Amino acid sequence: MQRCFTVQKHINKSGAPRGNRSGAVVLELILTAPAFLIIMLAIVEFSLVYTAIEQTAYASRTAAKIASETNSGSLDTLVSSGDLKSRVDRYLQVGGLPLGSCRVILQYNVLTGGVVEDDRDPDPAVAGCDCGPPSSTLPSVTGASATDSVRTTVCVKLDGNIPDFLSGLGFSIQDYVVEESTTYIYEL
Repeated sequence: MQRCFTVQKHINKSGAPRGNRSGAVVLELILTAPAFLIIMLAIVEFSLVYTAIEQTAYASRTAAKIASETNSGSLDTLVSSGDLKSRVDRYLQVGGLPLGSCRVILQYNVLTGGVVEDDRDPDPAVAGCDCGPPSSTLPSVTGASATDSVRTTVCVKLDGNIPDFLSGLGFSIQDYVVEESTTYIYEL
C-alpha cells in the first residue's frame, strides 16, 4: 500500500498564495512592546508601594505593642533614647525597606492625668519627611481608665526604599511618605 502526500497551499482572499508574515509580526511587536513594558513596570512599582504601605502598618503595630508593654516610667525615654526607632527600622529592613523609617512618633497618656505626651524621633523631622500623628485624641476605652493608651505613628519615605521605575514617564514617588498609626491599650 502506497501513501501519497499532497501539499496544500494556503491562499488568501485575493487568490495569491499567503507568504511569510514575519515582517508583520515584528512590526506588531515593536509597536506593542513599549506599552507592555510600561504596564509591567507600573504593576511592579505599585506592588512595591503596596508592600511598603503594609510593612509600615506592621511596623507601627510592632512599635505600639512595644510601647504598650514598656514600664510606664520608661515610656518617656523609649523614643528619646532611639530604642523604639531602631527596633522599628530593624523590622522595616527585614521587610524589604532598606532605609527604614524617617520618623517615629509615640503618643501616650499613661499616668499623665489625661494629658497626651508626644515624643518624636527625630525631632525636628528629617527634610522631606513631613508627617505627624492623627489629629484625633487617644481613645477612652470602656473598662479602662483614660490614661491607658499608647499610639505610634511610623513614617517611611518611599525615595530610596522603592525603585522609581516610572519617574521617566512623569510619575515619581520621590516625594511620597507613607504614614501609619496604631493605638494600643497600655498593658502594664
